[in-house]
Amino acid sequence: MDNENLPSVIVPVLDNQLSVLTVVVPTEFSTRFQMRAAQIIESFERHPSERQMDDNNKLMQAMSFLLQTSFDFYQEHVEEPDIFFENPPEISDP
Repeated sequence: MDNENLPSVIVPVLDNQLSVLTVVVPTEFSTRFQMRAAQIIESFERHPSERQMDDNNKLMQAMSFLLQTSFDFYQEHVEEPDIFFENPPEISDP
């Protein structure tokens, strides 16, 4: 088999400040999430800043930004009742 036709895998370069997080979500959510990340990339590319995203992982960078900012917003603005932590919901098939 010719090496040029082999499928490639992008492996993130990690140090002790980074970690990989994998989640399972419905395909429809994944599509919406990736589309929003693509919009972030387009906005970034139109910005007059001299900084550029690495062409090899623009989507991964944008999705990481989206996930981190969404989680931070949730933590800052959504009050969770203490009872939730005392009695966590059961996770099972419906």
